[in-house]
Amino acid sequence: MTNTTINITPPEDAPPGASTTPDKFVTIIADPPWGNQGQKGKYGAISHYDLMPIGAIRDMPVGDLAADNAHAYIWCYPAVRRVAEEVMEAWGFRFVDEFVWGKDQMGLGQYFRHAHETLLLGVKGKLPVKFRGQRSFAMLPRQAHSHKPEEVHQMVQRMSPGPYVELFARRPFPGWKVWGNEIDSDIVIPGYPVPSDARHRQEASNA
Repeated sequence: MTNTTINITPPEDAPPGASTTPDKFVTIIADPPWGNQGQKGKYGAISHYDLMPIGAIRDMPVGDLAADNAHAYIWCYPAVRRVAEEVMEAWGFRFVDEFVWGKDQMGLGQYFRHAHETLLLGVKGKLPVKFRGQRSFAMLPRQAHSHKPEEVHQMVQRMSPGPYVELFARRPFPGWKVWGNEIDSDIVIPGYPVPSDARHRQEASNA
């Protein structure tokens, strides 16, 4: 795998378990734009944002971002549930559990009309959760398409130590680094260009 260009050092008040190795994250959230056939119809996700081939998602060097002991949270829906676990394994994490976000509105589905999304939790190395009282299900309001509840970031921070990074992010969240096509990204992932890479190249040339 190629090395990922990042430069993150944990703050002095980082919680126990936080990485002490520069350039590594202990907790990663990813909301991949799954490019499966079900998202390409008239009402699918492709009408809202660009999709990404599942193979390209699987090949991302996410393992290079992660500390030796780390957590990865990956959003998925029923049509890609098994694929998401395979992607998690390709990134160097083993699936251990899941959280279900119940929605107050009905969505798409060829069999059931889906009213939930699933957040998979994977572990790299050995890293226990900080909080053992978290329920695996919550009803949270649905907002704009693919806008995940802010409560989930707070839940993840209760569960897992930093430093934190969100991949495929669409908006900033305090205390998190971000990367994505729709946001001013804090990191560069070789082979996966996003618009803010130009700023990073300019900053590097001025250094």
